[in-house]
Amino acid sequence: MTNNGSFLENKFSAKGSLWKERVSDLEKISSIENENKIPKLLAKILAGREIHSSDVDSFLNPEVNKLILDPSKLFDLDKGVDFIAECISKKEKIGILGDYDVDGATSSSILKLFFDHYGVKTEIYIPDRLKEGYGPNKSAIDFFYDNGINTFITVDCGATSIEPMIYAVSKGMNSIIIDHHKVDNQLPESYAHINPSRNEDNSGLNDLAAVGLTFIFVVGLRRAIRDKNIFPDTQEPSLKQYLDLVALGTVCDVVQLKGLNRAFVKEGIDVISRNPRLGIEGLRSVSGSKDIGITELGYRIGPRINAAGRTGSSDLGFRLLTSRNEDEVLAISERLNNLNKQRQNIEETVLFEAINDVEANIINKKLNIIPNSLIVSGKNWHLGVLGIVASRLKDKYYRPSFVISFSEGRLTGSARSISGIDIGKLIIKAVNKNLLISGGGHKMAAGFSLNNDTFDDFKEFCEEEVYLQSNNTTLNKINYYDDIIDSSNINRNLYNLVEVASPYGQGNPEPQFIIKNAKIDYWSEVGNGHLKIKISNANYGNIDAIAFSSKGTPLGDIIMNHSGSLLHFAGVIKKNDWQGNKAVQFHIRDLFTA
Repeated sequence: MTNNGSFLENKFSAKGSLWKERVSDLEKISSIENENKIPKLLAKILAGREIHSSDVDSFLNPEVNKLILDPSKLFDLDKGVDFIAECISKKEKIGILGDYDVDGATSSSILKLFFDHYGVKTEIYIPDRLKEGYGPNKSAIDFFYDNGINTFITVDCGATSIEPMIYAVSKGMNSIIIDHHKVDNQLPESYAHINPSRNEDNSGLNDLAAVGLTFIFVVGLRRAIRDKNIFPDTQEPSLKQYLDLVALGTVCDVVQLKGLNRAFVKEGIDVISRNPRLGIEGLRSVSGSKDIGITELGYRIGPRINAAGRTGSSDLGFRLLTSRNEDEVLAISERLNNLNKQRQNIEETVLFEAINDVEANIINKKLNIIPNSLIVSGKNWHLGVLGIVASRLKDKYYRPSFVISFSEGRLTGSARSISGIDIGKLIIKAVNKNLLISGGGHKMAAGFSLNNDTFDDFKEFCEEEVYLQSNNTTLNKINYYDDIIDSSNINRNLYNLVEVASPYGQGNPEPQFIIKNAKIDYWSEVGNGHLKIKISNANYGNIDAIAFSSKGTPLGDIIMNHSGSLLHFAGVIKKNDWQGNKAVQFHIRDLFTA
């Protein structure tokens, strides 16, 4: 382990990034190491995530019961809980209106399962993304009204639904909003609006996904049911059984994995490992996932649930997660898997056209640098893949990206951002300037709609707003490594040590390492454009490595034409178990010529 990374200073990688050491404060690292009696590398990883020495134990061993706050600290929660408890005591049927993504599906599922435990009658409505768009709408409210529902709860939506909520009030209906998306000064009409982004809220829970807020709501509701003695003969449900759903929704909504979120995910993964829910197990099986962790939840199971909403079958994810019927779970899992394949094909087509749009714009305008923001549009681009394509563009060009579809006289868009640019704030500001018809989101993701006559003005606004939110380094693609290691040190013990600080994700990035002055002993192509490699540095033994989807990229070109030259590899350490053999593999993320 070494701290000398000067050989990378101001040097751009194969992917056009600058790589910097995440933390070099030796005093801080030493303090964490000595005070907590942990290995130096682990101390360095924690220091790089701004974990103070006194917080190491709670970070490494997070517990929901210790980190969860009194639900009453969420503004309007007690008001909403008391009202729902009153509805339950009167045996009223309650509506649940959820978003069509994983966060919405898991939030809706927790409410449904909790109400089912007490025998409370419910009706569920998940809007059709392609026909109805995002959030509450007239059709959903009419559905509830026609089914005798006077009170409904929105989860992961509703925070900016001004007109639909006015319509609900006109029909004499009450609503409880549970959402985490940014709000402006004007709030929709509702009986209670539980949202940490409200100015009145001092809970400090702004990083929670909607599913985390829903879990806290259920904690408060269970307490109210107990205090009011509504079900004296019914045993209370253990809320820990819902942590698998909280973990899934939290990971897939890419929120900060610190504090309570970290506890949700760590304990939720443990729940899945010990007693997997039928629906999650069904998707694990069809996706070919051997284990259950952040990667499987975020990149295998989550996308298949999202595929339902993206392709017009919005309620499939919710049905899967609440089903107790093995045959139904198998059928839905297979359908979601097929829908995901359809989604991938559609995404590939739209992404190809979007990249061509970006490159043509740069050439036509004779730009020397990439613009502050990327705005691409196409006719009848599938609404279900706009967000994914925006994310791909953001990753490729490292710019806030807006992808817009012209369809049936309406422009609908999705945006994804980079660190330091608050895309939710930008969208709300654009709505207030009448550049958008509607829109909302959070720091890293947003959705919106606009008219054709404001399209050019919106493009100019985005370029200026990103500039105003930026500093000298915001638009530079900078990656961080945690340490420089020799290939001989990459083994199962090192992997196990790194895993102590997991789960990794947004806000707690997976540790990345540099292998300095290494040579390629062997490479071969495997699968669809992946490069499998054996690398070694100095006189040490070689290590298995892989560079996924690298063929045809600058990174892959260097690997395939290395001519024996020395390289600096950047990547992460993964386990690579096969037929009982517990091994490790270095996943190459980037490289430099030495």
